[in-house]
Amino acid sequence: MNGKITLFVLASFAAMPALAGNDPVGDLSDVTGLSERKVQMVLGNRTAFAEYRYTYDRALARFTRAVGKDAHERLMRGESVALRDAEGREIVVQLPADPHADRTL
Repeated sequence: MNGKITLFVLASFAAMPALAGNDPVGDLSDVTGLSERKVQMVLGNRTAFAEYRYTYDRALARFTRAVGKDAHERLMRGESVALRDAEGREIVVQLPADPHADRTL
């Protein structure tokens, strides 16, 4: 059951760029300096990643410092957030409201 949920979350992250026309995980990776894998770990089901016990707290702290606590909370609620990357470009990012909502699979 847990494996199906994990697979669904990862598949939904992989399908988001095709549906939305952009790559929110890649954009957040550029803004925060974290790898896309770490961004997925921070935003999704962290237990799906073997290294989460060692790196989750540091990745979460770095992500929150980079985007701000308020922006992180808004992202997790599914609201759109405007962020600036390292080159000064403004990027608008929005994630699904609750990627774990369909747990009845």
